[in-house]
Amino acid sequence: MIESIKEFWYLYLLIAVLIVVTVFVWKKAIAASSKRSKQFNENLAKAKRAKDLREAYSDMTAEIIEKAPAADLFEGIAVKLEYTCQKTEDTNGFYESMTNGEKNVYALYYLITDAAEGNLSKFFKSSYRPLTSDAVAAAKEIFDEKTYSIINMMFRCYDENNEEYSVIPHEIDRLNGEYRDATANTDLFAAGGKYIKNNPNEFLK
Repeated sequence: MIESIKEFWYLYLLIAVLIVVTVFVWKKAIAASSKRSKQFNENLAKAKRAKDLREAYSDMTAEIIEKAPAADLFEGIAVKLEYTCQKTEDTNGFYESMTNGEKNVYALYYLITDAAEGNLSKFFKSSYRPLTSDAVAAAKEIFDEKTYSIINMMFRCYDENNEEYSVIPHEIDRLNGEYRDATANTDLFAAGGKYIKNNPNEFLK
């Protein structure tokens, strides 16, 4: 046996390497599968929550607006509007038919969710007017002055109609950081819900 190992040492080394590689690949496959499963479960939970909120706020009344938790109220109305818009053939027409309050909630919801990880620029890179300009207008009405100012500056950097500003990487990074700091301890959904409670008629059709 020892003589065999000495003579064919390279074959035993190759087998050992193959075993190590196989175990490594196997562990990576398990990790990837676990990650996919976790993502699937998270997406499933999000979809269920969106459905539950959409149904809970499908028929708005003054009493519902008054008694609902602010954050749930904002998210519920937003996902209801989003769902209806996606199911409508004329999405632009549907958007234009919204009240000013509904536009504020719809646009701000997209901004908040796109920037959920602190990258405010993600929203403005992937969206266009009137959604972006309406989100800025909503931020002015709903958020504090500092947060609005940051959002407005980021909008200017990406706005195709603004020739005075452009996308400068270090400036974008700075604004993303300022947005993260400004909103770190703020429940943005609750701020949106408070706006709804202060303007109920905008949501009672």
